[in-house]
Amino acid sequence: MVSLSGAVCGEAPRMVDELGPSARHSGYADMLMGTSSGVFGHDTTYEAFVEVLDTVPAPRSTAVVVGAGAPAFAAVAACRQLGFQFIGITSRSWLSTEVLHDSPAAAKLRTLGALPTLWPSPIGASPTTRFSQEMRLQFLEIAASAQVIIQTVPVAPSSKDARLLSRVVSWSQTRSDATVCDLVYGGPPSPFLVEAHRHGLTGIGGVEMLTTRGLKMLETWTGMRPPREPIHAAALRACARSRDE
Repeated sequence: MVSLSGAVCGEAPRMVDELGPSARHSGYADMLMGTSSGVFGHDTTYEAFVEVLDTVPAPRSTAVVVGAGAPAFAAVAACRQLGFQFIGITSRSWLSTEVLHDSPAAAKLRTLGALPTLWPSPIGASPTTRFSQEMRLQFLEIAASAQVIIQTVPVAPSSKDARLLSRVVSWSQTRSDATVCDLVYGGPPSPFLVEAHRHGLTGIGGVEMLTTRGLKMLETWTGMRPPREPIHAAALRACARSRDE
């Protein structure tokens, strides 16, 4: 069994003999497993999202995702699998309508059923038209009605980037019953989750996702569901090491 991360997840489907159902849903693989029949690719991040977000009550109307890497594809595919009718997504690199139109990631996300939108903050963007300025409000409007808000950009919890990401959502405008999920690992709660908790929202941190992903990996590998407690303890230790490095 091999665990993958980053851009390698996008290359993995071309490195395996067959994709498992999870990787076929997202188009990415974060785990390779050798069997007598060959090498199989699985997306355990997708599986973790499906398990964690299955607690959101139906009807599931709207979800939003921040980021455009492998975890974002897993999040979009999971939301689609869980029956969310509308999925909006934004990325820090989508600073203009031209960039958004030419983005390969945005094109692939559209095929998964998501609506890519401009990054709502104008910081770092070149002067834009009135149309682009209005388009920047689109993500904020979608997030205001979302049942699920997912942050997938891998940043250090105490970094400037983490603080900037926490401002991508107008927290005072969100639904009071929204569930917020942040994949940032290590240390205290990320600024994204701090804002969610400050506004009374249900928050799911990176360590919970890491624990669930570990459970899914072992379940796929052994065919048996392991007990949660030792996996969660291992995830906490890993986050503590990441914080101290």
